[in-house]
Order: sequence, then structure tokens, then C-alpha cells
Amino acid sequence: MLALSEGKEDAVSESNDFVVELRSVSKLYGDAAAVADISLKARRGELLCLLGPSGCGKTTTLRMVAGFVEPSSGSIHINNIDMTHQPPYRRDTGMVFQSYALFPHMTVAENVAFGLENLRWPREKRDKRVEEMLELVELPHFAQRLPSQLSGGQQQRIALARALAIKPAVLLLDEPFSNLDAQLRVRMREELQEVVRSVNVTTLFVTHDQEEALTMSDRIVVMNAGKVEQIGTPGEIYETPATPFVAKFIGWCSLLKGTVDDAGAFTSTAGLRIIGKWSAGPATVVIRPEQLKLSADGAPGQRQQARVLHSHYLGGATRVVLDVNGEQLIMQERFPFGRHPQHGDVLDIAISTDNLRLIGDA
Repeated sequence: MLALSEGKEDAVSESNDFVVELRSVSKLYGDAAAVADISLKARRGELLCLLGPSGCGKTTTLRMVAGFVEPSSGSIHINNIDMTHQPPYRRDTGMVFQSYALFPHMTVAENVAFGLENLRWPREKRDKRVEEMLELVELPHFAQRLPSQLSGGQQQRIALARALAIKPAVLLLDEPFSNLDAQLRVRMREELQEVVRSVNVTTLFVTHDQEEALTMSDRIVVMNAGKVEQIGTPGEIYETPATPFVAKFIGWCSLLKGTVDDAGAFTSTAGLRIIGKWSAGPATVVIRPEQLKLSADGAPGQRQQARVLHSHYLGGATRVVLDVNGEQLIMQERFPFGRHPQHGDVLDIAISTDNLRLIGDA
């Protein structure tokens, strides 16, 4: 990737590590809260993901940062300046929309230069910047093409080049890969990461795709019903979910409700007992597929017999839904060729209690 010339000076001192800060921000539509009292910070150069199901408020939050939606309460700060009531063009942000929103009558070069023209950049400086941006996204020979002559992945890169051309303090991405096929999504994720890292721009991106969030983010903001459920690194979100919703939304898992007795063992409502050393009281245990193994393979853990309810062949592995003492657990295993489990088969499994997550009853 090309190193950019004419680097932008930081608007704040290096000691101020946060570029974006939302303080108790809410957005109401009538009596309905699209976003309810959320607070978060994005560090300089960080890739921060807003993740959640449709209707959880993540896109509304992104559009409030961009200035397209005004909060009902709270404040939004960019580079330590209150931007809550400032219009989009004064916020020092660049946005890539879900549909890319390229101007169909303009060439690629004209699309990339659009923001620079609005900022009154001199022609020679503007042309140099457009050339830099097309080199950055590895499309230097596409300058005179129209958007209709580009593939979906190429349009996405041009939209990114246009957003970065103005040297924004914050890059905002709204479901940037939703229009791409599965294999192209993976490749574009890697390319976007490389571009964003190379310019060290603080990036907020919205997605409902767990894999995108886990592979791209420095930190993830998990949202549900307009509220923040948890903020953490991908590892923290997956391995130590704060709530049952986070556990269920990020990756595959089984949630077992029950009680921890005075001896520290957990017993589910269906009667599955898991020996441990947990604090007594009502709790929910989170069991990930990788915590179940075939005991015949010498896997350590608590032995159980399991009956196969469903089996889904995924190529590299098989996902199996099991009945274990009245509870449904999910195991993902690579079985020998031609020996994939079928409905009704009985398997001997081991439940590993290492790093088994219990969520206390709040």
C-alpha cells in the first residue's frame, strides 16, 4: 500500500487518546427509543464495531456521529470538540454508505474528488490526492470509468477512497460489505483493514455479521434494543460474555439455566449436573461447541452420553445438536470421512469445564 503524502496534523495532542466520544446519547421517535442512553469512546486509529441485530440502534448511532440524525439527548464529541448540533460537513468525518452512493454520471476520479472540490482544494493538489487515493485502493487505471463499469468490490473501494480523500478524523462505514458475495466479502474485509491501518484513521463500522466483527475489530460494541450490552475486544466478547444475549449473539453456544449449589456444582433446570467451583446461586452457563469433544478421543472433561438430534455437514467439520440429559448442546467436530453422525446415534462426549462461563442471575 502507498504511504500518503501531506499527512494531516492531529487536531488534539497525542495525550488525548479518544477521537470519538458519545456521552449518554439517546434518540427518540415519539415514545420509542431507537437509542437509549449509550456512552462509548473510540481511540485514535481504532477499528470500533457496532454489532447487533436489525433494529438495535447501531445505524442510528452511526448516523448521529455523522450528523445526519440529531440526538434527543446527550452529546457527541470529535477530537474533544462538542459536535452534537453541527452539520455533517463540519464534523471531519468520511462515510461509506451501505449502497456506496457513487454518483453514476461522474467518473471514478470525479467521485473521489467530490469532497475535495467542496473543500475548495486547488486543482493540482486535488488531482494529486485523487491519484494517491486510487493507488491506495489499488485501482489507479480506473480513473475515467463510470461506476456502472465497476464490479461491486471495485465500487466499494472507490467509495472508501472518496471517504478517505478529505483526510477525515473519523471514518464511518455502514454495512460496507452487505452487497458482496461471501468470498468477496472476506477478501474486501482484509483489504479494507489494510487500507484503514495504513492511514491510521479512527473507524466506526456497523455490521450484523459476527465474523466481520470478530475478524476486523479492535473492540466491539454489542447493541440490543437501543442499548449497549457489552463493550470489549473480540476475545473478551466471545470468551467472557456479560449477558446471555451477548453469549447467544456472538458465535454458537448453548445457554443452560439453573442453580449453583453450596458445593460449587451447577445443575440445570433439566437436571444436567456440571461439577465446578462456582459461587452459589441462580446462574446461566454458556457452553461453546469447542467445549464438547468425543470422550473416545481422550478428551478431558466430564463424561456424558449424548443422543444426536440434528447433524449439519459443513465441509471442514460437522455441527451436531445433541440431547445431553434433557439439555440441547451443540458440538462441532471433524468426523472421519463417511462416518458423520445421524439422528438417533449415541455418542460418548466430554464437557470441558476449563474456561466454562457462568453468568450470574442479575
